[in-house]
Amino acid sequence: MAQTPAITIGQLDKLSPCSTDGKRVRAALRAVDSTPGRAFSAADARAAGCTFEDIVWVASAVALNDKAVKRRLRRWMADCAARVLHIYERDYPTDTRVRDAIQAARDFTDGKIDYAARDAARDAAWAAARAAAWAAARDAAWAAARDAARDAAWDAARDAAWDAARDAARDAAWDAAWDAARDAAWDAAWAAEEAWQFDRLVAWLSDPEPAPLLLETTKAGLGYAKAWGL
Repeated sequence: MAQTPAITIGQLDKLSPCSTDGKRVRAALRAVDSTPGRAFSAADARAAGCTFEDIVWVASAVALNDKAVKRRLRRWMADCAARVLHIYERDYPTDTRVRDAIQAARDFTDGKIDYAARDAARDAAWAAARAAAWAAARDAAWAAARDAARDAAWDAARDAAWDAARDAARDAAWDAAWDAARDAAWDAAWAAEEAWQFDRLVAWLSDPEPAPLLLETTKAGLGYAKAWGL
């Protein structure tokens, strides 16, 4: 069984968090347990009051030098994409390109395909996304899910460790409604999606790891599996 990722306050300091956030997170963790060398999991940190953004940042920084954490983050982002896939396929039931990209991101993470295969699926999903972008902008639930995925990952995506995770999020997010007005209903949907993503992130940074979120079968079928002989 894999070991639940955890970090001590000393290890946190070596990641060079910004002074304000670092001070706040250290204080929150010490309030729970000030024992020197105490390691805190993502679940511990959330219980202590650390935010979604805090945990995303720490996990992404750790992932730069920890392949196991990098794999967990990639799996999490693929789940964020899978969660909103049905909304795309509701409107485009015969288009498998976004589905294929999510599966490719997972297979790449598991070492089943190479960069070229992953990039081909990703590029196809981008083409689908751009064609559907303005139609998707009218769907508040999808816009909320997309924006939550963006906000969770985009800042961290500047780091090399987030390249694959960013691709998965981008394949799910698609370039829709970046500047859409946020009314009360939209904000509520956004908050609900972010809460789900926070729960899912903690699950992927815990043990046992969750099963990947299912890509529900649609009339489109699994074009990815056919294309790559899987």
